[in-house]
Parts: sequence; structure tokens; C-alpha cells
Amino acid sequence: MNRREPMRAGNFAPGAPSWRFSSMLWNLNRKVPMEQRLEMLAAAGYTGAELVDEWRSWTPQEMRSIVAKRHALGIDFDLIFPAKVSLTDTDKRDLLRAQVKEAIPVAQELGTKQFSFNSGPHIPGATREQEWAAISDGLKIAADALGDAKIAILLEPIDVLENAKLAINSAFDGFALVRALNDPRIKVLYDLYHEQRGTGNVIETLRKNIDLTATVHIADVPGRHRPGTGEMNYANIYRELARLNYSGYICMEFYPLSDTTAELKAAREEALAAARTA
Repeated sequence: MNRREPMRAGNFAPGAPSWRFSSMLWNLNRKVPMEQRLEMLAAAGYTGAELVDEWRSWTPQEMRSIVAKRHALGIDFDLIFPAKVSLTDTDKRDLLRAQVKEAIPVAQELGTKQFSFNSGPHIPGATREQEWAAISDGLKIAADALGDAKIAILLEPIDVLENAKLAINSAFDGFALVRALNDPRIKVLYDLYHEQRGTGNVIETLRKNIDLTATVHIADVPGRHRPGTGEMNYANIYRELARLNYSGYICMEFYPLSDTTAELKAAREEALAAARTA
């Protein structure tokens, strides 16, 4: 990755995209209180944060404190995982509906506009077509359960090295499934780290599927550390996102190796600096 001198926040050329940046909070220091992790993001110039299902364990008092902190800092939780039940578990559709509905008021408090799911595990004895049909049905059930709530449903493929049990292990397949589903409420969370590990060809896949790309997740391979520490050319990826007029969140999902705020800030500034050269 070609390095450029990081620019100061707010001092970018007119051609720089107005990208919104977030970070998954599980990959930051879990011993640090959630409110302090939000402060780290704000100090790095981020306006978003993402959760898996940590919110399920919060007490009412913790929820109030975190909501107050996110309002004070101007941070939205742009994405959460609303359900623990699997999309491939066709025997638990009522529970899937119930968990999605349960997550709606939480999303409204957190400023969340996106619910994400992985595919769920393979169905024993099922064909690929049967598994895809079950996943598609689960995604539609989740979307229907939202009613009038203005929340998108996202499918996140996870690479086979991390979890070979999942039915969808590549963004290539995830995009194919969602495109065939043809439901404007349902898109893809494109995790570039997972796709590089499992499939590669990340830029061509991005070009062909930018219309279905709702959010991108960023980390380098190997190690899941900050861009520039591994084999991926993130400068080229950021330039391509800019050329494609990508307007979703850019979510950093890497393990910091040193100061968390400094690494998050540098990752954000490097992304914007690369986009200026698109």
C-alpha cells in the first residue's frame, strides 16, 4: 500500500467523499467501558459504531448511559445484529420474527438503520439450492417483521477459514443470493477482510455489486489489523469506492496494535487521502 502523508481532519480537497466512518466495538478493548470506547471513536473523527449483540446484556441503566453518551458525542450505532436465531433454522421462524421486533425499539434508541445477519450453518442433508431458499426466506421474514421501521436488512458472508459451518462463505455468493432475491429492503454487508481471506478478487466483486453494497468492513490480511499492515492494497480499494460513488458507512473492524484512537484516526485519514486521488 502506497503511503501518503495523513491530512488533518476537515482539511481535505473538494473532491474527497463525505464518507461516514464507524467501527465495530467488539474488536476494541473489551475491558474498557462502552462509553469510553465511544469517546475513542469520537476523538478519531468517527460518527458511527457497530454492535453484535452486546446490547442484549445491557441493564436499563447501562442503556440510558450509553444512549446519553452517543447523543452527547453525535454517534449513531449504524448497525446491530438483531437476532440470535439462524436464518437456516426453518423451525424457529416465529422466534426470528420476535427477536427482530424486539430489536426495533433498541435500534430507535441507538440510531440504528441497519440489521445484519450471517447466513447460519449448513442444513444437514440439504442441497445448495435448498439452503439458499431457506436463507432467502429468513431474510424476507426479517424484513417483513420490521413493518414500517426504516431499517435495512443486511447479509454478511463470513469466510470459510473463520467458520466453515456457515452456508454462505463469500461475498460473491452473498451478492448472488441477494440479487436473485430482488428485494430493495435487503442488501449485503461486504466485509473485505473476509472476502480476501476466502475468495479474493475484492475490487471486481465490488464493481459488479456496488448497488447492493450497504456497508463495508475494513481490516488487513493476515492478522485483522489496520490497513497497511498486510497484503491488501486498501489505497486502491478506497479509490474504487470513491469512483463508484459509494455512500454507505466505512466500518473499521481491526485489532489495534498500539493506541486505539491514533490508529482509528490514521485509518480514517488514509482512506480519505486515497479517495482524493480517485
